[in-house]
This record gives sequence, C-alpha cells and structure tokens, in this order.
Amino acid sequence: MKSALLKTLLLIPILCFCTPTDEAPEAVTDDIMVLDMAGLGDKGFNDAGWKGVQRAIDELGISATYLQSSEQSDYISNLTLASQRAEIVVAMGFLMVDALGKVAPLHPDTKFIFVDGEVKGENVASFDFKAQEGAFLAGILAAMTTKALKVGCVMGMDIPPVRAYEVGFRAGILAVKASVGKSVKYHVATIGDFNNPARGKSLAQGLIGQGCDIVLQLAGNSGLGVIEAVKEMEGVYVIGADMDQDDLAPGKVLASILKRIDVAVYGAIRDAKSNRFKQGHQWIGIKEGATDLTDSPHLKDLRTVSIEKMLTSARNWIRAGGNVPASAKALNRFSVEQIVSAW
Repeated sequence: MKSALLKTLLLIPILCFCTPTDEAPEAVTDDIMVLDMAGLGDKGFNDAGWKGVQRAIDELGISATYLQSSEQSDYISNLTLASQRAEIVVAMGFLMVDALGKVAPLHPDTKFIFVDGEVKGENVASFDFKAQEGAFLAGILAAMTTKALKVGCVMGMDIPPVRAYEVGFRAGILAVKASVGKSVKYHVATIGDFNNPARGKSLAQGLIGQGCDIVLQLAGNSGLGVIEAVKEMEGVYVIGADMDQDDLAPGKVLASILKRIDVAVYGAIRDAKSNRFKQGHQWIGIKEGATDLTDSPHLKDLRTVSIEKMLTSARNWIRAGGNVPASAKALNRFSVEQIVSAW
C-alpha cells in the first residue's frame, strides 16, 4: 500500500504543471481521475471514487493520480489533459456530462469511465446508480425513528443524481404512512454548491430550528457542515450519503446511504486493463450490491424489530423488481398502498 501510494503521489506534480497541447504526448500513467469541484476529502462522492482507484493500485498494480477541478470551466481542460496522459480516465460527476461528450470523441484510444450520468461512445463506460433505492430505505428508517414527526434534507445542488436520492427518501416516508399510519412532515433546503460546508451547516441549523430531528445530507463536501450542525444538537440525527459516514459523528449518524462508486470504478478499471472494457450505460442498485443502508453500531437501540422487518420487506420488494421513483413526476404516480400490501 505504501509503495503504491508513493507511486501515485510521484505522478501528481507531473500532471499539475502540464498544459494540454494539440499533439497528445505518450501516456505517463495508467489512470487519472478527474474530480468535481468538491475534490478529495469530501468523505463522500469523490472519496468513494478514489477508493476504487486505490483498490486498483493495490490489487492490479496500476499507476494513478487525479486532477482537481476548481470550477466547471476546468472540466474540458482537465479531461483533455488526462486523456493525453493516461490510458484510462475516470470522470466524476453529472456536471461533467457535456465536457466529456466533447472530449471523449477526440481521444478514441483513451478509455473513459463516467460516474453519475451517460455519455455515448465506444470508448465510454457510463455508470448511474439507483440511489433512490438506498434512499427509500433511509426514508423508512427516518419516518419510523423520528419523535418530532419532522425530518429534513439538505441538497448540494438540484441535479438528477441528487434528486433521485431526495425523491427516494420521500417515497420511503410515504411508505411508512401507508404501512403504519405515521404521518411525518418533510422539509428540504438546497445549497447550490457541493463545496460550501458553512452554508450546509447554516441550512441544517435552519431545518433543526423548524423542528426536524433527523436531517439527510446530500451535499458532498457541503454535507460535512450538515453533520457539524447535527453534532451540536441533542436528540438530532443525520443520515449520511455515498460512503459510511458514521465515524464522522459516532452516535449521531442514524445511517448512511451507500453508493458503491468504488466498486463500479474498480471493476471498470480492471476490465479495461484486461481488455474486457464494456462501453455503454449501466444502471446499478440494491440488486447489484451498489446501494443499501448501513447499520449504525452506536445507535442499535433505535433499530427496533418492526423497523428491521420493514427494511427487509422493502429490500425484498426491490430485488423482486420493484421500482422506487427517482423523479418528482414518478413520485406522483407512486402507489405506496399496493407496495405495502405486498409486504
């Protein structure tokens, strides 16, 4: 692990000071990950992707590094540079969809792995996650656990992958009402930025001030501010996203919605290195082991037998082909009564 990390770090200065040219130089590394604006250290989306790269470093012996994007205007230049310097480029985030759509066709010999969206092309493997399925479980857990009968959500930006989380969460709350008659009010706030923890904390404090005792964070690096807000309040819990965030606030994280970006990234890199690269668009969820809800070891007493039974029923329904809504339009057509009757 130490030698692999050293190999990674040695490459970073080479990339940070290079400028894209018209003539692509010979590749200097196997893989480059182009990060979105939240960057590494967000304890969620980007860190989950980088975890997959690190696994490839350890298990496949590849060399790898990353490029940080400070703003959206960096996406095309960073993707271009990465495609000139690496055999495989991992593009992180829905906001890169247009940039990658322009860059990928110009570099047909580079294999691109795109997370959270779809870009068509023979050299692009795109992955979308059915995050609404894990969020559905989180909504059930939140609605069954809340004592205030009010729960909230802080979104980083209102884009389809985040909205899928949010809608799935609301669907879970509705399922609880249909199942046991518990009516829970829901509040949502949007930051407009994945890299503003102070704003995330402020909006979370606002939701708590409205009476919410459980807050779901869907805000990337901004979500760290949401967790900080919850840590300061007695009797209030947070639900994390993308990675298991329990260690960020032990005893305050009710659960985390896993989005196994690391598994998708590692698998795609492995396939690319073994000449089994699969271009196209893949949707992956609970059935594929790509999303679920974590246990919270510090809050086991809150997971009652009835809650666990309901979560198990929901998982089984999804694995059997049940569709959790991922958009507001789909939520309006969502028949929770029929689902609950099947439980």
